[in-house]
Amino acid sequence: MKKLFITLVLWAVCTGPVYAHSDLESLPPAVAVMSYKHILYMNPDDLAMRNKLAMAYVRTNELQEAQKELAYVLKKDANNFDALDGYGVLLMKAGKHKDALQYLRKAASINGKDVMVYVHMSVAYDKLKDSDKARAALKKAQSLASPEELKKIEAERRFLYGN
Repeated sequence: MKKLFITLVLWAVCTGPVYAHSDLESLPPAVAVMSYKHILYMNPDDLAMRNKLAMAYVRTNELQEAQKELAYVLKKDANNFDALDGYGVLLMKAGKHKDALQYLRKAASINGKDVMVYVHMSVAYDKLKDSDKARAALKKAQSLASPEELKKIEAERRFLYGN
């Protein structure tokens, strides 16, 4: 009972500002998973929250759970940029870099101005030993990035490389 109470208090504290700011990404991934699940309990068809939940699952290495969420989103909206990009990331974490590129390329065709999709493509190409395409994708990401996004690029690359 005490654990349930502590969990509820943490959830209330952590998700209170979430509804106003819609930003759980700064929370530890395990806390974000719990918070997104609570939000989805209230609105199960919120595709944006399902995408965020899926990426929190990826960050906690719960790849099967992430796959379920992303498949749900893509079934509802086959051209959902975030789900396509997220599925690419999921496949990279599973070591399926060639398959990942199919999703990442489709995502880039939908939103060619997103920095991270090019970061993701860069890592996938690098893992496939295609250094020219890896450099080109990274250069594209850097050319699109704001100063804040430039700082996030290296962190995302470390995550994808498992560092």
